[in-house]
Amino acid sequence: MKVQDCLKLKTTKVIGIAADHGGHELKKYLTMMLREAGAQVIDFGDKELVPEDDYPNFVIPMAHAVAAGQVDQGIAICGSGVGACVVANKVNGVRACLIHDPFSARQGVEDDDLNLICLGGLVVGQALAWELVRRFLTSSFSGKARHRRRLEKVSDLENSPAPDFITARDVARQTCCPSGVNLPLKIYLIRHGETEWTFSRRYTGLTDLPLTALGEDEVREWGHRFFNIPFSHVLTSPRQRARRTCELVGLAEAAVIDEDLAEWSYGDYEGKQFVDIREQRPTWNVYHDGCPNGESPAQISDRADRLITRLRSLSGNVALFSHGQFSSVLAARWIGLPVIHGRNFPLDTASLGILKNDAHHPEVPVIELWNSAPHEATHQNFVAPNPELSVKQRAIQQWDNEGGEIPDATPTRDE
Repeated sequence: MKVQDCLKLKTTKVIGIAADHGGHELKKYLTMMLREAGAQVIDFGDKELVPEDDYPNFVIPMAHAVAAGQVDQGIAICGSGVGACVVANKVNGVRACLIHDPFSARQGVEDDDLNLICLGGLVVGQALAWELVRRFLTSSFSGKARHRRRLEKVSDLENSPAPDFITARDVARQTCCPSGVNLPLKIYLIRHGETEWTFSRRYTGLTDLPLTALGEDEVREWGHRFFNIPFSHVLTSPRQRARRTCELVGLAEAAVIDEDLAEWSYGDYEGKQFVDIREQRPTWNVYHDGCPNGESPAQISDRADRLITRLRSLSGNVALFSHGQFSSVLAARWIGLPVIHGRNFPLDTASLGILKNDAHHPEVPVIELWNSAPHEATHQNFVAPNPELSVKQRAIQQWDNEGGEIPDATPTRDE
């Protein structure tokens, strides 16, 4: 079979080709094959083998020629093909792709109107490279509505000014929290980092102290842990130590101040140490006795219950930034225990607790995790997948949405 019969090119087709030293030999071979097949080839260089040459010097002019319609299609080659692909796609109107398999060479044109193929001169051999080019040049854009719609979006992107800065966290929230899906409630309760008074073990209620330098360092790690979690609500105590913790975790922008998350009001015991109070009241326990001129156990219980009622009206992942002893009470009340059992749930500075309902018995509140420091939570999967679909279902749905067609791979008797 003749080369011309294999390629079936129109003699009027004009092909641009460009390569640096890494693709020089492959460019020579493909140029020869193309001309034998009846194509008109414009060589954009490098014309000689120069080991120090740079692929942008040759690929950019060829890419501009493709975008302007001066050549019908383009071929760009460098050592791996990656650099040529990167620079070609910087030119508006160019749709370039690094291709290593015949299916992509054809499908890229039929679905995505690929107009420039990139090859790795040190990656693919001559026979495969020729097959890739042949598939690329003999394929045509299908023109189907879904493909035109997608290409219009690409064109709009090329011709639009840069959008406002979008953080990766914003993207994670959009992709992990689809609108209209009510995810199960899961509460991430974080105690603020260290302050001067937590370090010296002084009761800190209404006193508005900042975090220490160590306190700031120890909460930053939660920002990395929470990076991919889409939070539907973020609530924080009004005290600056909690608000600063929220900020360092990276959730301040979405945060709402909630007075019910404030620490226990210690009244006359504000700023005092436990040992000093016990000298005057040997059996004193805040969870049992409360504080004179401060909050009683009944008052703190009512406050926790009020917060829990509001939390149960929410869905999805909720972040709370609060304090040690109020968080202990919240944990006890979450599972229906009286305030006195708050002493069984100590929460250290910069530590995390997770409150939720049992997956198999949604009416049963549980504590999934408690008093976990960031370095202790490496085993936790802090990524919130969409529970509506399994991994396999999501993959099938994506394939269907793309209009994919699975070829018949059943071997015949002749194979």
